[in-house]
Amino acid sequence: MVILRTLLENNLSRNRALTAEHGLSFLVETGGKKILFDCGAGKTARKNAEKMHVSLKDVDYVILSHSHYDHAGGYPDMASHGICAPLVTGPQFFEEKYARDGEKYTYLGCGFGTEFLEEKKIRRLICEGTFTLFAGCHVVGGFDRKYAFEKPPARFVRQTAAGMVEDDFPDEVCLVIEDAKGLIVIAGCSHPGILNMIESVRERFGQPVYAVFGGSHLVEADEPRLAETMKMLEDMGIGMAGFNHCTGDMAQERLRAGESGTVYTHLKTGDCIFM
Repeated sequence: MVILRTLLENNLSRNRALTAEHGLSFLVETGGKKILFDCGAGKTARKNAEKMHVSLKDVDYVILSHSHYDHAGGYPDMASHGICAPLVTGPQFFEEKYARDGEKYTYLGCGFGTEFLEEKKIRRLICEGTFTLFAGCHVVGGFDRKYAFEKPPARFVRQTAAGMVEDDFPDEVCLVIEDAKGLIVIAGCSHPGILNMIESVRERFGQPVYAVFGGSHLVEADEPRLAETMKMLEDMGIGMAGFNHCTGDMAQERLRAGESGTVYTHLKTGDCIFM
């Protein structure tokens, strides 16, 4: 069985004791292991986990989908409260991230560096392509960019040794779980493009993707891109889609109105999936 618990998302479920804020954090249980996928921006995901009566201290792996604050900023709080599992990231994770607005730059980074991991004696594992955590469970990055219209917004930049460059998110990774029905993909923000990510996973594993969960970053998609994305998702034959966080209201409405037979749900804070 695969269990997916939404510790944090922008919206609140029917459990009003929990707290919602801009960000994302999942707790995934599969193959007898526990994986913390993203940590939100601060303390909220950890406190929600306590209210959901799930322990985070015994997680086997922590995965940070990319180093934006709303996914990775809560990691130091988690680590300071007893989470010492290996940390899995993509390459160039610690290149600082910003949003550019004319001459102004706004810091969007995770707020910690390698020295924090050294201080906490936490081992970092880097996924540059496909990294197997254990049998049937993998981290995937280095996505092929088949669909050029899924280019990240130009305002996202990262600070490199050569200066500021447009961020093509080389650090972005997703979690892939092998299941009897097909592959299960869990994404953070899908900055490289949700279609690019799904297609890369399908090609590398030679299997269909059955379910996709997490952020799709369709919130800024214009109508042509949204229409093409909906069509491609239907053509891929995905059986279940649980998009949230950066997906946007317009995309959520289009997904709900789809006629492809895909089971759609919006995973809000406190919502869980049992497969």
